Amino acid sequence: MASFSYWNNYKIQNPAKAAEIESLGLNFSFLPDKEVKEKIFALETTARDSNCSISELKDKVFAPLKGKIEEGDYLYLMEFYDKKTFSEAEKYNIERANTIWMIVEGWILEKVEEIERKYSYLPPRSKKDPQTLLIQFRLEGSNEFGIHRKMHIYLKKYPLTKRNRDYVKIIEDMLDGYLESQIKPYANNEKNKDNSTLFNLALSSLAYMSCDKLKKEIDDLDALIKECNDHDVSFYAELDLASDRIVSKYSI
Repeated sequence: MASFSYWNNYKIQNPAKAAEIESLGLNFSFLPDKEVKEKIFALETTARDSNCSISELKDKVFAPLKGKIEEGDYLYLMEFYDKKTFSEAEKYNIERANTIWMIVEGWILEKVEEIERKYSYLPPRSKKDPQTLLIQFRLEGSNEFGIHRKMHIYLKKYPLTKRNRDYVKIIEDMLDGYLESQIKPYANNEKNKDNSTLFNLALSSLAYMSCDKLKKEIDDLDALIKECNDHDVSFYAELDLASDRIVSKYSI
């Protein structure tokens, strides 16, 4: 006779609680018994300590945030909650992946994806493929959560916080100003425009060389990259975007 899984047994013995768990969007049907047991323990313990039902836990997480933070802030909560998983795992002797804070991270990710759907009509900030961006972000020294945030920002159209929007404007102005100074003299010389194909090709090459020149002229490039990381801005991605803008501006 086939034996029931821990989750199936739990649903039989605690149908009301199981329904509450499922109402939170959690599906334990295909998880190993140990994982299910620890997740249920985390949910039941948190509900008891919070003096609420299991089905109210998600609202307990989001209620204090409504009207207090902007859209761009939700992505940062994942790292905040992830740090909490260590103490909870140690306190209850369970895996970090099964703590209440890891479950909360999943709810925050759902909120992040909901926000991104609002901006699905917009083009991604970067046109590069995910693997190229991932390598780029790693080379810039971002930690795993920084890389995660950058991927959402540059590929999935997640909005920047006001602090980071203000910072990226500073970076854009700096890059655009430099490339403009390097390319404008060539672009405004009418003698260079006899052949549009050759002109545009030369323009792209000049933009590429100007980007390379800028990287060598910046006094402390590593410090600037780190500063960009602190704002979840990719220096190299922004440099690519600035290059695209200047080429598009002067192409014929």
